[in-house]
Amino acid sequence: MRVTVTRDDSRPSDGRPLDAPGGAEISTDLQVRGRRLAAVRHDAGGDAVVLFCHGFRGEKSGPNRTFVRAARRLAQHGVSSIRFDQYGSGDSSGDFLESRFSIWVDAIAALAREQQDLGRRVALFGQSMGGAAVLCAAAEVPVDAVVAWVPDANVDEFSPGPQGFVEEGGQRVGNAFWQEAHDAHVPDRFREVTAPCHLVFGTADEYVSTENREALLTAARPGDLVDVLDGYPHSAWTYDQAEGVIARSVAFLVGHLTGTDKPTTHDAAGGSMPR
Repeated sequence: MRVTVTRDDSRPSDGRPLDAPGGAEISTDLQVRGRRLAAVRHDAGGDAVVLFCHGFRGEKSGPNRTFVRAARRLAQHGVSSIRFDQYGSGDSSGDFLESRFSIWVDAIAALAREQQDLGRRVALFGQSMGGAAVLCAAAEVPVDAVVAWVPDANVDEFSPGPQGFVEEGGQRVGNAFWQEAHDAHVPDRFREVTAPCHLVFGTADEYVSTENREALLTAARPGDLVDVLDGYPHSAWTYDQAEGVIARSVAFLVGHLTGTDKPTTHDAAGGSMPR
């Protein structure tokens, strides 16, 4: 699949000059299967890039702008990033009602292949349903590393909305989004992933149940880096909590993309994490 990237270098997303330390941040439009996806590129040079994939009802900055913070930290290590809004989310084209989990996975896989065709090493970084989507995409595309914050396995039974959609937080999405997510069998797809993975879960997650968390923990390989953080909610982390998670994920990605600063593997029961 061909992905066309339309760049407008006259529009740095935060007003920084294009030669600013850590790399330029540039507003970008991506075209995937005829759909316009709004994005921000963090160009840091080098041959490694991380694709950031937001969660359900999220957008490219991530919860509490954690994606921005992580992308800038990666840029300081010479690793570029692309943060993008999925179709129907954020500033991208389409309506949220039209969102589909399969479209999310397809977009991630297509962008990963495009970057690989350009000769780059690629890592996927997802949060919540974006975390589930990157696990599915990584089963299709052999990437170099995967980070999934609070991914939802969706192994429980889905109850479709009687009107053909589910409403949450003032936004409506078609039943098909969640039905596809359940039909994807995320834990089985996770078992097919060959890339090293860093998974982060919180024991006080109000969206990802213990059943769904355990389904993915059971599928994790001995070499995967897994953090189960006591008392952490789904995404409303404190600043310090987020700093710890960001630092650990960035170190994991830098280690696998550049061969340096690789963190020590924790098992699935681990709850400690260096700050």
